[in-house]
Amino acid sequence: MDKHLKLNSKFYDRVDKLKSKATQYRSNLFRSKSHLHIARTISKEDLLERFNLLKENPSPKEVIYLLRNLLNSGVWISRTTYKFLLSSMNFTQSGDKQELSRSQYKIIKALAQKEKIEEFSDEEIFEVIFNEMEYSHYFPDHKSLLEVPKIDATIVLISGVFNELFSSAAFERAAIHMDKKYGIKFYAPDVNGFKSSKFNAKLLEKQLSSYVSKNKNEKLWLVSFSKGGLDSLHFLAANNKFAKDHIIGLSTIASPIMGSDHLNHNLFKILNGVHNFSQTKVYRLLSQTRDIMAKEFQKSISSTYQRPWLRNNYENLPKNIFYTALGFRSEWYESHFWMIFTKMLFQSTSKNDGVVDTSNSLFPKYFKEALNLGIHEGHHLVGLRSSFFCQEALIESLIIYLDYKGLLSKTKSSDHL
Repeated sequence: MDKHLKLNSKFYDRVDKLKSKATQYRSNLFRSKSHLHIARTISKEDLLERFNLLKENPSPKEVIYLLRNLLNSGVWISRTTYKFLLSSMNFTQSGDKQELSRSQYKIIKALAQKEKIEEFSDEEIFEVIFNEMEYSHYFPDHKSLLEVPKIDATIVLISGVFNELFSSAAFERAAIHMDKKYGIKFYAPDVNGFKSSKFNAKLLEKQLSSYVSKNKNEKLWLVSFSKGGLDSLHFLAANNKFAKDHIIGLSTIASPIMGSDHLNHNLFKILNGVHNFSQTKVYRLLSQTRDIMAKEFQKSISSTYQRPWLRNNYENLPKNIFYTALGFRSEWYESHFWMIFTKMLFQSTSKNDGVVDTSNSLFPKYFKEALNLGIHEGHHLVGLRSSFFCQEALIESLIIYLDYKGLLSKTKSSDHL
């Protein structure tokens, strides 16, 4: 009898493993197919818009933008097609094996029941939320206790350095998802990835003022990536009254809040040697038309400038809005190609995402109003629309967390912080 029981047990174990693998296969196929559909749909809309802009305003600039978008869309569709084909043929991956610890389940249950959580830190709570929401995207059959609440705010995407090289704002794919699934609007003002934070703060002031004049009842939630976080802080410090009336908060993602130490690298010191010739006629002639070596841009993100700026200005930042920050970390072999190159060029002893050191991506302890949401796995380019990182889950998690903290309404007091 014991022998039969063992044989039965082995049989049902194998059946369970097959079911698990089948679930994993369906989930991977569904997700990769969804990525491919998104890539095709957004690329088609994007390229049609670019063709129309070129038709309306034929110029070398519009041709360059069209060629850029054609290249980016081609790469995106190629990568997602490859991923879909790979998922179609891969039956070997292990299945759905989510096992929540007692504390993780306790956090999720408390969040679902709108209960206050006192024994866990903000970082621990957010990590559990993000893991759960990411898992829900990877396994659509998973019934999560967590739900994304409705919010009365428009997401404002503020991109970072050299975003002009890409076809869309950082995390725009996630914002489109939020709009289509939850009806949460988004807006992506233009910032110049080659200019200083002071310059971009002025751009933001002009564009956001124009936006709210046309959308008077909307509140804005700034979601700022990389240097966009610095630009946003400079904008807020200079526009307290506007923030009080129209902005509910700032969430930075992989931003060098404490500046970047990479600008102290020997390579930049050598390149910046050109400023030793500032008194020459050639230097003065060139500097009349352009900022040689992007001097003001470098200053904005340098830790030698940004650290004291934040120390001197954090008390001037609007008090009635929330501030959150999260960063990423990755090993060189886990990164995007460009991040691997950056890691090799600017080697750092600190953990980093390829560009920003984790130690610089969170708010300092003296800024007590701010909430740090930890360091997560990912490289600096996870916000690209072609990234396979689950950026949709990240934005959903931020909303769930902010709702739990009572921070998504301008009528809430800062006591929740």
